[in-house]
Amino acid sequence: FPGAWRLPGTNSAFKVGGYVRTAIVLNWDVLEIPDRFIVGSIPVGTYNDQNAAQSSITADQSRLSFDFRESTRAGILRAYIEGDFTGEGNTFELRHAFGQWDRVLAGQTWSAFVDTNATPEGVDFEGLNAQINVRQSQVRFSPQFGENFSLELSLEDPNPQIQNGSGITRIPDVVVAGRFQLHQRLHLKAALLARQIRGQEASPDGTDTVDGNIEKQFGWGYSISGSFNTPYFDDRDKFLFQINRGDGIGRYVNDLNSIGNYDGIFDQRTGDLQLFNVFATYGSLQHWWGNTSRSNFTLGYVDINNPGFIEGDAYKRTIRASANYMWNPIPSVDTGIEYLWGRRENKDGEHGDAQQVQMMIRYMF
Repeated sequence: FPGAWRLPGTNSAFKVGGYVRTAIVLNWDVLEIPDRFIVGSIPVGTYNDQNAAQSSITADQSRLSFDFRESTRAGILRAYIEGDFTGEGNTFELRHAFGQWDRVLAGQTWSAFVDTNATPEGVDFEGLNAQINVRQSQVRFSPQFGENFSLELSLEDPNPQIQNGSGITRIPDVVVAGRFQLHQRLHLKAALLARQIRGQEASPDGTDTVDGNIEKQFGWGYSISGSFNTPYFDDRDKFLFQINRGDGIGRYVNDLNSIGNYDGIFDQRTGDLQLFNVFATYGSLQHWWGNTSRSNFTLGYVDINNPGFIEGDAYKRTIRASANYMWNPIPSVDTGIEYLWGRRENKDGEHGDAQQVQMMIRYMF
C-alpha cells in the first residue's frame, strides 16, 4: 500500500506515518484549557480577570502511527496504532489501536456513530461542539451492498457519564449505521444508537463515596449526516452537515464529552436517575480559492433539555462559529489560521462569550 515498506521474505508491509504540528493559540477570554476552544467551558458570570488573556504555543498535537498489513489466502489482515502527545506531561496518548480482517474490526477507533467524512476542516484541535466525536473500543462488522451502500453493526464500550453517581453499565452500546455514497459528490449516513445507562448514586453528604441505590434507563439516539458538492464557484466546494438527537447520548457529543457527565443525573431528593435529552446540529461550507487554498465557514449548536430539579447555572446550550483560511504551499505541508467565537448559556438564561484565534503549521510524513 502507498508509502509502505515490504518486509523481505513475507507477504507483509509496514508503514510509519503521522505529522508534526505546531499550534499558536491566542485567547481574548477565559477558557479552562487555553490551547483549544471548548465552548462548554466558557465561564458565565464573574470570573478572575487575571486569567482572561491567555496564549499558548504547543506541539503536543503531533501524531505518530504504525500500520501493518499482511496478505493471506483469507484476505488482508491489518493492525493499526496511532497516538499523539496530549497526555499528562506531553506523554503519548492512544487514539487508535485495532485489528481488522476483511469486514471485521476489533479494537479502539472512531465509533460507528461517527461520520468522519462529514467532519469540517479546522485548525482547532478540539473540533466542533455539536459533532459526534468519540473513539472507543468496539467489535464491528461492516458489510458492503453493491457499490453505493454499506452497513455498520457495532458493539461498543458503554462507559456512561453520570452526575451525582457513577456509571456501572453491563451491556455494550449498540450502533447500527447505513451509508450511501454516490461517487465523490454526495454521501449520506444515518446511524441509530441504543444503550443502557446504569449507575449507582453517590453519597449525598458531598463525599466521593458511591454506595447508593442502583438505577438504569434506556438511552437512545440518532445521527443523520452527509456532504454534497456545491459547485457554484468551484467544483470542489462542498457543504457538510449533521443532525443529532437522543436521550443519554451526551458522551457522544463533542462539547458535552469534553466537560463530562452529561448522559444522566441522579435526583438526590428521590434517588431517580434521569437522562439528558440532547439536540446537536451543525453546518459547514468549504470554498476553494485556488489549487492550494480554501476556507471553511462553520456553525454548531448544542441544546440540552434539563430535568426540572437542576440548578440554574447548569449547561443549557452552546453556539460555536468559526471561519478559517487553509493553505498547502507543498503537498506535505498544511498551514492555517482560524477565528472562533462561542457562547455558553445556562439554564437560568445567563450567558458568557469567548473569542479565540488559532494558527498552525503541519508537516505530514
